[in-house]
Amino acid sequence: MNNPKISIIIPTYNVADFLLQCLNSVAKQTYKNIEVIVIIDGATDGSFKIAKDFCRNDDRFSVYWQDNAGSGPARNNGLDRATGEYIMFVDPDDWCQKDYVENMLRLQQQENYDLVTVSETTIYFNKHGKIKKVRPPHFHGMRFYGKQQVHDNYLTLFEEGAIQAPHCRIYKANIIKKNNVRFPDLRRSQDIVFNYRYYNFAESVLVTNNSGYMYRVLSKERAKRIKPDYYKTIKLIYNDLNLLHEEWHSTFDKNIVCTILYGMVYPLFESNIMRGNDIKYIAMDTTIREILENSRPTKQHLSMVRKFVLQGHYGLATIIIKMVFFLKMIIQ
Repeated sequence: MNNPKISIIIPTYNVADFLLQCLNSVAKQTYKNIEVIVIIDGATDGSFKIAKDFCRNDDRFSVYWQDNAGSGPARNNGLDRATGEYIMFVDPDDWCQKDYVENMLRLQQQENYDLVTVSETTIYFNKHGKIKKVRPPHFHGMRFYGKQQVHDNYLTLFEEGAIQAPHCRIYKANIIKKNNVRFPDLRRSQDIVFNYRYYNFAESVLVTNNSGYMYRVLSKERAKRIKPDYYKTIKLIYNDLNLLHEEWHSTFDKNIVCTILYGMVYPLFESNIMRGNDIKYIAMDTTIREILENSRPTKQHLSMVRKFVLQGHYGLATIIIKMVFFLKMIIQ
């Protein structure tokens, strides 16, 4: 195996409780030729000091401050500073097993893949900080060669959840730089946009069930984290995917895409309802309505909410969403 430099970018905002665990796990990687770029995105909780103190003891680490702009611009800042042949992203509240980076590079160099994606191990914590549940890696192994095969299987990977988030991926820096692939200035789901922009230029993709990346899920109210105008982001993704598949001359299975995107619309409904807002203005949007009409959710509560919203029974949809929300809070 060659010994190329790998740039690891860690966008950081108010994760002081977890940041040291993350940084230590990256520093202890068995693969040593790394540069670690920590971008502090206007954090107010001491994360900047933790990162600065850590960087003094390991010259592979550097930390930079930016005013709060979101994780997308923070990752772009890191990309602008990266000098490695490969790019990886780690979230600051997650951690990695010590051979994670080495294994990712080994997989990439098997056939010089443009993109390698692996499944994370998801660790769910309850409101007391105790581990509630562990979800093991869950991807099906897949590999695609040539632009047409890669493009034709985009929806397969999208449905699998294999190309949404930027963590658990190893990217070629030259593809990113040559094609100016960047994260959009969005507060949520900018990672999906970055990945399909990168995917547009990939000619070989490997998906495997290997893990080593530990993804932390905290017990928090999603309703507090999703902004009311998030539907604009969902519309952007839907319209971009339509255009991409036209360019690729690939089959655009509207039912698959809309079912996946409904998984983003539902939390938006939930967020607005828990804030005391009406969801009618979202449901009446032409694109959102098209997503609802063409989605095929299998879970009963998702199916019922979809049905009631399309029928204009917003009160009934609100009751179901509230019931499900509070049941989740009780279970947590």
